[in-house]
Amino acid sequence: MKWVTSAGLANLAGLAGLAGCFQYSEFPPERPDPVLRKLADARILSLSVNLHDQPGLCPGREGRLYVNGTVQWPGSQPVLRGIGSDVDAFDASTFSVTGPLIRGDAKGTLYPDGDVQKSIETGFTAKVVYTLDPKWEFHETWQPEYSCFTGSGLSGGSGSSGSYGHSGSSGSQGANGTAGGEGGRGTQGGDGGRLTAYVTIVSTKFYPKLFAVIANTHFYLAPADRPLEFSSVGGAGGSGGEGGEGGNGGDQRTKSVQEDDKDGNKVTVVVGDGAAGNGGSGGNGGAGGDGGNGGTVDVVYDQAFPELRNFIATDVSGGAAGNGGNGGTGGAGGRTTATRNAQQGQSGSSGSSAGGGRNGAQGRANVRAGAVTTVFRSIRGIAFGERK
Repeated sequence: MKWVTSAGLANLAGLAGLAGCFQYSEFPPERPDPVLRKLADARILSLSVNLHDQPGLCPGREGRLYVNGTVQWPGSQPVLRGIGSDVDAFDASTFSVTGPLIRGDAKGTLYPDGDVQKSIETGFTAKVVYTLDPKWEFHETWQPEYSCFTGSGLSGGSGSSGSYGHSGSSGSQGANGTAGGEGGRGTQGGDGGRLTAYVTIVSTKFYPKLFAVIANTHFYLAPADRPLEFSSVGGAGGSGGEGGEGGNGGDQRTKSVQEDDKDGNKVTVVVGDGAAGNGGSGGNGGAGGDGGNGGTVDVVYDQAFPELRNFIATDVSGGAAGNGGNGGTGGAGGRTTATRNAQQGQSGSSGSSAGGGRNGAQGRANVRAGAVTTVFRSIRGIAFGERK
């Protein structure tokens, strides 16, 4: 029997007291899922439409509609909401955007007319309606802006890639595979065309100073604080085609013969009968096509504003050469299952990779001052020179 001392009893009593302090808590009752607030259940206190940080709409370039709304759910404080994909946000598809020079789609994308002349004086007038509650109707005029116009360019078309060489045929039993076909040569890139441009400084209803450009009869406006580039570059040469793979060699012929082993028992031996076929060589790759030559650029800027020369850049580079095609891989040599007179075929050699073409030649660029105002006389809504 093991005796417990008085000190031990005291310790046990203390442990029992501690155990009584630690009790398991009950699991909390199940909580209901949170209720999603839907915009349809809220009251719209205020609503406005805008372009956010877009300075305006660039003709022919997509824009974006933004909405600022103050809404209130029962028993809650008013909050701000905009267009989004959440159930408590405005759905872009519920806003209709129409106007003589603009339209909107169900994603809130705005499509302004691409004819620069049409919006010079009027901007983009639009009627925006919240279709779920048409009392929210807005009549907006968004000014045009021209940051999407950075210059004019022509480019020769890219050359076509060369055709791929056909794969060689595999040899029948014991026969060699045939060679892969040659890759075709890439074609030459197209030459750049001729670009003639006229540049001056104008003002409009919305802007005191802009660059006005007519390039190959196409008119546009551009910000007066950044360069304009006029280019006519050659097209890239086409890549050479890949050489075809060589065909695999045929497997070695074999025959089975009966022989006596050292104990006088009959055994079957597989004997090679002739050579295995060699793999065909891979086809050579096709050469890359030459790049097209750069074109001709003529720019005449208004002689009344000699500073324009500092904002005009040109590029008449020739097109890049096309890459040469890689050679095809050689075919595998034929195999064998023979245990006597076994012969493996040789793998075919890989084809040679071809070189690239030549870069196109540089074109010609000419920039000079001249009298240009008569070229712009038919454009309405512009005044020559900077508005002070």
